[in-house]
Amino acid sequence: MIFFGMTQCRSTKMNIFSQRKNWKQLLDGKRTYLRPPRGHHVLSDVFKCPDTRKAALGRQKRLSRLVEKHSKNFFKEKIKILCQHYAHFRRTRGDGSCFYRAFLFSYLENLGLMQDSQAEVTRLMEHVAMSRENFCRLKWDKAYFLNPEEYFSSVVSEFSHLVNSVANGLSSSELYNRSIQEIVPLRIISLLRLLAETEIRSREDDYKSLLPKEMDALTYCCKELRPLDVEAEVLPMRALTYALGIPLRVETVGEGSNCGIQVERLDLFPRSESGKGPLHLVQSYWSSITTPGPQDIGRGNLLSSDGTPLLTLLCRPRHCDILYRSEQN
Repeated sequence: MIFFGMTQCRSTKMNIFSQRKNWKQLLDGKRTYLRPPRGHHVLSDVFKCPDTRKAALGRQKRLSRLVEKHSKNFFKEKIKILCQHYAHFRRTRGDGSCFYRAFLFSYLENLGLMQDSQAEVTRLMEHVAMSRENFCRLKWDKAYFLNPEEYFSSVVSEFSHLVNSVANGLSSSELYNRSIQEIVPLRIISLLRLLAETEIRSREDDYKSLLPKEMDALTYCCKELRPLDVEAEVLPMRALTYALGIPLRVETVGEGSNCGIQVERLDLFPRSESGKGPLHLVQSYWSSITTPGPQDIGRGNLLSSDGTPLLTLLCRPRHCDILYRSEQN
């Protein structure tokens, strides 16, 4: 019996090892550009088999649950402020790509609710095509690509297939099931990082004042965008928003403030349709008794009736989740 148990255990371990090996081979075979520069430490389990990791996305939950579960009073008070305007949130896995994952899923959810979703897909892919032109003008380290243009075309094809599936009626439950699978979402997340890098490096003059001192755009991107385990800061958020022409609202719940209990709000809007407008960011603070007024930026599929972004994320230190508005807001 002991011998049988040991044999069964070995067999199970071999199966798990085989699954992980095949999983890594499948990812490595895609030649993702997101291999870090030399000397950069990367988590060893970034490409672990999905059944050994937490789910990439959670189900919608009441936002008030964060008040019940958190121990810090300042955090509870800020969540209470958000509860005045938002009813639910959706957790994302904290593995370094939570912003990109939240951004992608929130966009796809909103796309599925649009009356003219096909027109939005056309607009989106036109932006991707413009990014491709900029991508082809840049020089890429061969260590990151077997064939740069081939890789870009490959992941764009997967992205196009996904957004068209949603536009053609993919149900929300099926979208969720697809999103918690690892291979395709990871590849598309690598595309989002690539689009943000292309935007920053192609318009370096626009972003120069936002880069850390004594760091050029390429160095910044190698350090902050390429490794899968590095969380997005405001700069990559802005770059991705502008690259895809997708407005985004970020509700930030950070550490305590000298100005009392307030929530910092960032509204990120794309450039003008000509692509030549200034970078547009609206920053505001609000509390339980004050709320920023609506920003009448314009109208569009991804803006609410008051001109504010539909895509809304909840950002805590080094983590992003998805927020859902109350029906009355």
